[in-house]
Amino acid sequence: MEVTIIFKDGTEMAAEKNGTCFILPQKPAFPDDLSEVTVESGEDTRVYRNAVLTECASVDGRCWFTFTEESALEKTIRELREANDMLTECILEMSEMIYGE
Repeated sequence: MEVTIIFKDGTEMAAEKNGTCFILPQKPAFPDDLSEVTVESGEDTRVYRNAVLTECASVDGRCWFTFTEESALEKTIRELREANDMLTECILEMSEMIYGE
C-alpha cells in the first residue's frame, strides 16, 4: 500500500507500507521536528504526536522504519535531560568566568 508521510514542516514523502513499517528506496534526511507526523493512505489518516522514528532494518538498500508516539514518561525523561544539559552548560560557563579556565 502506498502512503504519504507529511511532517509538521510540510515535508512530504511517498512510501510503501508493509504492516506497521514504511519502506523508502533509501534512507532520507528526516526533519528534526517530529512533533506531528501524518500518514495518509487512500483508506485512512493516522497522526503521530511527538513521534519517535525507529529504523527497523536496511534491506537491499531500502530503508524500513516505523513511527511510535513518545509516552508521557519518555517525554518527561527527555525534558529532564535537556534541562540537565542546559544547567551543566551554565555551570561550566560560570566556572570559566570565576576561575578563568
